Amino acid sequence: MTQKIKSIVLIDDDLAINYFHKRLFVKLELGENVLSFFNSYEALEGLVKLGQTLTEEDLVYVFLDLNMPDIDGWSFLEEFNKINKLLKFEVKIFILSSSTNPEDVEKAQKNNFVTNYFAKPLMMDGILALKEMYSTV
Repeated sequence: MTQKIKSIVLIDDDLAINYFHKRLFVKLELGENVLSFFNSYEALEGLVKLGQTLTEEDLVYVFLDLNMPDIDGWSFLEEFNKINKLLKFEVKIFILSSSTNPEDVEKAQKNNFVTNYFAKPLMMDGILALKEMYSTV
């Protein structure tokens, strides 16, 4: 089955980082739309809403910051585990963090939902490489 990247979901409490990444993804036409969320609760709700319109042929990339107020990236992954089975589409979660803590990297690598771990900010060449590595279209 061929999957198309329908949406890019950015989850980061830093407005400037979200704006920067959103512009890059739009410029590179990686997904049909780019959604920015500033906290994990909104992002979880947004993913459920996407589930009302997307199908199993669709793919959503989630870029998740680890260090956020209210609910951090690790807690997001725990909550995502609860809703994942309700989603008809495939989700690839990429940690996008300023943390270079080896424990964070190792923990991310052990998490079944995490596809990869990247230092932020992502630059154009990084996004192009990511597109090549993980895109099925």
